[in-house]
Amino acid sequence: MFRATTRRLALAGAALTLAALPVHAAMPPAMKGETVDLAYYDSISRTGTDQLPTDPYCAAPDMLAADLGEAYQEDIVLTAMNPDGTQFDVWASGAAGTWTVSYTRADGIACVIGSGTDWSTGDDASARLTDVGLPL
Repeated sequence: MFRATTRRLALAGAALTLAALPVHAAMPPAMKGETVDLAYYDSISRTGTDQLPTDPYCAAPDMLAADLGEAYQEDIVLTAMNPDGTQFDVWASGAAGTWTVSYTRADGIACVIGSGTDWSTGDDASARLTDVGLPL
C-alpha cells in the first residue's frame, strides 16, 4: 500500500512538473530543431520511489505502464525501436486528452521525456516524438 501510494505520488509530481514545463521535467525544453539529450536520461540513477520530486519520472516499464494506465488511462499508440536496444513509446488517452512520450534505456528503465494535454483520438503519434525533440 505504501509503495503504491508513493509511486503514484512520484508520478503525480512528475506529471505536475511536466504540465508546468510540457516538454521536459528537469531539463529545459528542446528548442525547435534541437534534439533531446538522451544521455541526460541515461545518467539518471534514481528510479521509482527513490526519485526526488525534481527528477524526471523513471521506472521499470511495467510500473510506468501501470501508472500511466491508472492515472491517465493512457495506452501505447506508437513504439519506435532503435538498433541499440532503446525504444520510444507514445502513450495517449482519447478520453483524458493526454499524451506521454517515454524513453526505454538500454538497461530496461523507462523515463518520461515529455507529455501534454492536447491529444485527440486520431492525432499523429509520431508528431509527439518531434514535439519532445526526437528526430524522425
